[in-house]
Amino acid sequence: MAHANRLANKRVVVFGGTSGIGFGVANMALSNGATVIISGSRQPKVDDKVALMRTYYPSLAPGTVSGHALDLFDTANLDTGLKAFFDKVTHGGQEKINHIAFTAGDAFTQIPNIRTTNAGEVIDGFRVRYLAPLAIAKLLALHPDMYVANEYQSSFTLTGGTNTHKPMPGWSVGAGWGGAIEALARGLAVDLRPVRVNMVEPGAVQTELLQGYVEKLGPGGLEQLKKEAGLTGELGQPGDLAETFGWLMRDWFADGTIASSTGGRYLA
Repeated sequence: MAHANRLANKRVVVFGGTSGIGFGVANMALSNGATVIISGSRQPKVDDKVALMRTYYPSLAPGTVSGHALDLFDTANLDTGLKAFFDKVTHGGQEKINHIAFTAGDAFTQIPNIRTTNAGEVIDGFRVRYLAPLAIAKLLALHPDMYVANEYQSSFTLTGGTNTHKPMPGWSVGAGWGGAIEALARGLAVDLRPVRVNMVEPGAVQTELLQGYVEKLGPGGLEQLKKEAGLTGELGQPGDLAETFGWLMRDWFADGTIASSTGGRYLA
């Protein structure tokens, strides 16, 4: 039989979908015929990005791409906020989600230094990257088959990073964040089955989030980073990582998997 497009007519939610890798994932899913819902922390930016994606695909039917703001850093209201979000985007469970991509992360200009950091600073780094996907998983576990189709064709994909396994100098705290996310992904693969849970491990990707770090490197820093970050001599692009997320959505046998797209960083 002809090979099927496994994203066509599926419903995909992208947390962190207003920029960087998340915007690339949303764009990729749309190009494959999916219905896409993006989320970011500010509604005006969400609306702008939805409008931008519509310009890429002028023939999109109404409702094919939409967006709703949710502040994932607000941990005190995270459970209620997520339930309201999923109630809204699924119309009370009537239109189930097939895939969730979690790429959200609050911006930072530098990783906390091990010599000067404090507990509050470290804990804040877990709020969006770890506690938010955990709260999403909690909601899915409490309400199986209400918001996400409870089948092995469905997926929930988290985002980690290469500094977990190959930390640069000064990245002890960042490596800890990444290690916790990786462990969480494996645990959730067991606890949320049959829904598949995987993690994408990006290398250095040219996004807004990376820009603050690049600026601190000074003149010539970008070119130096390209040389040191991998074997390709280039930074990754959001569209590259979107393909990795797309693989984990489409491959119904990929579960508990850490998928790397690093430009060969581990061998550099």
